[in-house]
Amino acid sequence: MIADLVREALERGGRVFQAGLDAHSGATDLDHELVEPGAGRVKEVLVLAGSPADLRRIATLHKLLPEAERVVVAVADTPAAHPAPVPTPTPAHRWRSLTELRVYQPKNRVWVVDARFSAPTPAGRTVAATARAFAGHRLDVIAAPAAAIAGVGAADWRPGDPNATPTELTGPVPDRVGAPGGDIVLRTVEDDVEWSEDEQPVDRPTVEAASWERIGRPGGTDLAVVPAEPSMIPPVDERLVNPMGFVTTPSRGMALLAESGGRWSVVLDGKPVVTFAASGGVTDADVARLRQIRGVEIDWRHAHSGPLPAVRVLAGLAAAGVPLVAAEVPRWAGAMGERLSSLLTTPVDLADDLRREEHSVRLRREALRTHGVAARWEQLGSPAPAPPLTSVLLATRRPAMVGFALEQVARQRDVQLEVILALHRVSRDHPDVVDAVKRFDRPITVFETDAIFGEVLNDAASRASGSFLLKMDDDDWYGPDFLSDLLLAHSYSGAQVVGTVPEFVYLSSIDVTVHRTQITEQITSFVAGGTILVERSAFQAVGGFRPLRRSVDTQFQEALQAAGGQIYRTHGLGYILRRGPAADHTWQEPIGTFLQRNRQQWRGFRPNALMELVP
Repeated sequence: MIADLVREALERGGRVFQAGLDAHSGATDLDHELVEPGAGRVKEVLVLAGSPADLRRIATLHKLLPEAERVVVAVADTPAAHPAPVPTPTPAHRWRSLTELRVYQPKNRVWVVDARFSAPTPAGRTVAATARAFAGHRLDVIAAPAAAIAGVGAADWRPGDPNATPTELTGPVPDRVGAPGGDIVLRTVEDDVEWSEDEQPVDRPTVEAASWERIGRPGGTDLAVVPAEPSMIPPVDERLVNPMGFVTTPSRGMALLAESGGRWSVVLDGKPVVTFAASGGVTDADVARLRQIRGVEIDWRHAHSGPLPAVRVLAGLAAAGVPLVAAEVPRWAGAMGERLSSLLTTPVDLADDLRREEHSVRLRREALRTHGVAARWEQLGSPAPAPPLTSVLLATRRPAMVGFALEQVARQRDVQLEVILALHRVSRDHPDVVDAVKRFDRPITVFETDAIFGEVLNDAASRASGSFLLKMDDDDWYGPDFLSDLLLAHSYSGAQVVGTVPEFVYLSSIDVTVHRTQITEQITSFVAGGTILVERSAFQAVGGFRPLRRSVDTQFQEALQAAGGQIYRTHGLGYILRRGPAADHTWQEPIGTFLQRNRQQWRGFRPNALMELVP
């Protein structure tokens, strides 16, 4: 089918560009060929991508594509979790000349966008809009200084960034609307290349420059040039390569990550499940094919294309939460970072579903925070953005629980937060309240109210200063990384609301902890009320909570989805719901509900390891 599209486009006098696919005759491979800016006009442009992640690299280079009256974008392997890639035309960027837009699926996992215009139009605009559609229509500009990129594979460093400016290897950086097209230049080079401007670029090796053929086989004497720190390898495109779709109870066994034909492959029962690109880049389609595998053991013994792609593969798989284990990490793999390397060699029982997921969460946290795009550009010298302030909305009618609740907030690490404590028909002078507030060492605002529950929360939100609002309950347990994990999930999911579900419940009246069967790491319709993290702008857009006594969480989430917002459910290992008599809770579900569909249950209070609580 892809071959037919190529043949038809060339017969009509069009140009074909591709990435992430085997070479097609007559096509320009943007992963391996340099294209000069200013490609002129043609009748038609066909853009082929192996996966949505590959398309995002093409979107970074969109300014190199010519103008045309017809633009066709085809993606050969799209994971089922992706929605139909319907671009959102805007009045700008010459979308006014659009006359026809067709989005269709000619076969399973293949999507095609066919756009026709009444006048020649920059083909890259359609490519960038389609890439945005695959990523949930989020703004794609990376929060770092504007970048100019040059060299084969340079788009890997700014995936999905249509604001990047492609330039020639020797410079200069072209102007853009009266100013230089980039504040920092990143080049991928194989040998020393002169630069025509005073301010020197950041140079990074191509795959060929860091191959074993160039630097010596493993154990050779020239290991000093091996990439030794994370900033030496391209980042992981966390918008698409992330934990979304993680399977907690996989149906297939352990696999091996080993060399196959000069590339790394995941091999199960002697057959390759996935063979990664020579560059080491991991795509969302690769990850989707690995979700049912219990874990991957790394075999370092065989040669592969070089240390750079090897580390890229591992960073991408770890960022996606694929459980990885290794007996050791060779010295030439130091670009993974010490913490990630240590996690790979930490003994873990992957046969146990809970231990497996704990290991996955630790890997994904470290990989996303070390090898994500924003992290990588901070490592290259870009100023780090100020961490967002989260306002914790904490409403209680039980003064005896204020101390416990504030202790759960105080446990949160690596985040900036404040607390808005709403005392519902409780005096702020109550001894329990006074003592708890005095011991709390973070910013806190305390107020009294006798309004109904929904109004209480809205009143608390009106006093908040944060760009995020987090609703927490006064009697549940929260792990120390609970909030930072929610913010991380927000960054890769693009959802306006992020939370989790009561996967772990402590039934206090019978002293039993249950681990319930839940599906996490997915776009969903509901998260637990005591875990709702919402963008402040989205909260205001839907008018906050309804003025009700009960069901305020459900009604809020219904309103958000009706307005076009999305809810993402991340892992449930950082939260334990406390359940007493039904009459003590706004969610009055009988205790028997929590004893159904359980994966495990234990006598007593049994937190998982990520909660960092004493059983």
